[in-house]
Amino acid sequence: MNSIRLNDFENIIFDLGNVIIDLDLEATNKGFRALFKDRYDEIFNSLNKGEVFNKYEKGEITSKEFIQTIKAFHPVILEEQIVDAWNAMLLYIPKERLQILKQLKRNHRTFCLSNTNHIHIDWICQYLESAFNLKDLNSFFEKVYYSHLIGMRKPDLEIFDFVLNQNDLDPKKTLFIDDTKGHLEGAEKLGIKTYHMTPNRSLEKLFEGY
Repeated sequence: MNSIRLNDFENIIFDLGNVIIDLDLEATNKGFRALFKDRYDEIFNSLNKGEVFNKYEKGEITSKEFIQTIKAFHPVILEEQIVDAWNAMLLYIPKERLQILKQLKRNHRTFCLSNTNHIHIDWICQYLESAFNLKDLNSFFEKVYYSHLIGMRKPDLEIFDFVLNQNDLDPKKTLFIDDTKGHLEGAEKLGIKTYHMTPNRSLEKLFEGY
């Protein structure tokens, strides 16, 4: 859908990355390329083949196990360097975006649903404390769902089904906003209405004047 009529929806589910917090995914790629140099492709192909990132996002391995798995390919690098490269993609949350979320919560049931991990959430919480004196994002939503805490991740149907059933949401009256098209397709299979957050769009533009 290209436009949103808020009156059509009782519920809004927000992705986190590139919807609420701006990301620069290439910054993390550059960080790891600087660490691994000419072995970058080899190492990341191996990590992807072993589904290390997926397992971490589903909470199937701990942060320590995640870091040690990467470090094993290049023992001389420090754990702190791995964490810094991993977090390099995380940028900032405009204050106006938080104000929009706060306003939307007054008239809608709002939720956050994100594929994420402990290291990223720790960084985001530290950022929120420093920038806004906030402990976390929980106050902006009825409920927050992070993949590593619930053992499921998008675009699997089970995670959308879980959120719908746990909160008794009607999919036809529910809007899901995400920057990844594949995640939207998973939600659409359950009848959830979706909005694709592309680089030329933002919550500020989407809900301008709300």
